[in-house]
Amino acid sequence: MTTRPTPGTAPGTGLAAATTVPARRPDDAADVARIAVRTASLVPGVSVVRPAAVRLDDRSVGLDLHLITWYGHSVPTIAEAVRTVVADQVAAQTGLTVTVLTVTVDDLLVPGVDGPGGGAVDGPGAGAVDGSEGGAVDGSGTGVLAAEDG
Repeated sequence: MTTRPTPGTAPGTGLAAATTVPARRPDDAADVARIAVRTASLVPGVSVVRPAAVRLDDRSVGLDLHLITWYGHSVPTIAEAVRTVVADQVAAQTGLTVTVLTVTVDDLLVPGVDGPGGGAVDGPGAGAVDGSEGGAVDGSGTGVLAAEDG
């Protein structure tokens, strides 16, 4: 078992002493995956999150997440938000540094067609379809995907 020192107090001295705790428990990969999925699912526009891989080292972790998002949300904005909040929460809850977080968007759900919810968002980076024939993106460069006929 790998151990790492943690600060403590040596009995009767009032001086800091090193104690050891397990560097990771056997269920750490599952714990990290649960934290990542729970956190990513709170990002607006995310419908489903599935962990694809969790790679643990002594002090760092690499993650691969697969998402399904709602149409009308900026895919690059969602991916960046997921990277940021997941890395922050994994670090806060486990002490591990997220060195790599790969986000793959597997599908795009259309509200009213694929189920309720997930409607378009307003504000910076949201983007919208301009209503022209063929469903072109409005040109805002936000990365919002639009269906094309043909």
